[in-house]
Amino acid sequence: MNRVVAAVALGLIGLVAAPSQAQDNMKPTVKEDISFKTFDGVLLKGTFYPNQKGGGAAPVVMFLHKLGGSRTQDGWEGLANKLQYKGYAVLAFDFRGHGASTIIEEPSIFWSKAYNQTYLSKPDVKKKSIAFTDFKLGYIPYLVNDIAAARHDLDKRNDTGQCNTSNIIVIGAEEGATLGFFWIVTEFYRSQIYKTQNLFQFERGVVNTDVAGEDIAGAIWLSYRKSPGMKAESAGLPFPYERWMATNSAGNSSISVLRDRIPMWFAAGASDAKGKADAHYMYDNVLHADKAKQKLELTSKKEVPGTNLRGVSLLGEKALNTDELIEKFIDIAVKKRPNQAPLKRNASDYKPTWIDPTGFFLR
Repeated sequence: MNRVVAAVALGLIGLVAAPSQAQDNMKPTVKEDISFKTFDGVLLKGTFYPNQKGGGAAPVVMFLHKLGGSRTQDGWEGLANKLQYKGYAVLAFDFRGHGASTIIEEPSIFWSKAYNQTYLSKPDVKKKSIAFTDFKLGYIPYLVNDIAAARHDLDKRNDTGQCNTSNIIVIGAEEGATLGFFWIVTEFYRSQIYKTQNLFQFERGVVNTDVAGEDIAGAIWLSYRKSPGMKAESAGLPFPYERWMATNSAGNSSISVLRDRIPMWFAAGASDAKGKADAHYMYDNVLHADKAKQKLELTSKKEVPGTNLRGVSLLGEKALNTDELIEKFIDIAVKKRPNQAPLKRNASDYKPTWIDPTGFFLR
């Protein structure tokens, strides 16, 4: 692809020739099966991997799988082990209707939400389970609330010293990347500290003081899908990226900080035409990352040579070296940030934030 910025190239290209030592001296994976609830009463299942270097104030990496996938797909756990060995905490979870996240623990709350009755096939107020096969296309944006619930769980762990949510790195595969980008946008309209009135503020150019988006240290998108659908070959749901990045009449954009402060790596297989096209679109048309006067230092688009593999399938293959490139990107992104000390989030006192996608899609 086009330019890979010097700061990334020096580290990432070097890694291709010199795989990390962690692979040869890997410690056994340490993990904890966990569960947490969404705002609307779905019980999500996940795995928390504490960092293995000791000390709780470790940056935390959050994995987001594709639609139809799960946190147990080959590649996720191997990467989690490598990252925890290097001193990062990791959270992987199953989106609602996927993997082990199929229980509606509070049906009265769940079925009281109009979107659950509108965008799920055969709604039944007595039903206590949810499956991916029940999803209609319009349901996809509502899965952003699962990420909000995962962040809430991490903030509780932050408050008990298990990780530091002042440094969050997001790794999303395919539609998980799409939802991850959307979630990051919403974090710029929410305060870092949970409050009774933890409301979003939608006026363009104006955001809450000390926004939660400032906690995002970086993002890695594996085969980003610009318009996610229910199947890879189906027509997808348009996401209003340009609207999210638009400026107000004064020329200010509340999301400009997203572009300028959160480094992103759009990775795609060199033989994956769709993946490359979507990466180009996000890099060039949404972030305008190559503008002469506004070039982003670490944000990059990079082909993984010699493959048409997509998403999580890019992980775990020694010949592709994707895992090592990810490690290097995260190391650089975290080190470039100013010191981010843990903040008390008060997460145990409040429910996860509710995100209404219509506020972001119809504005």
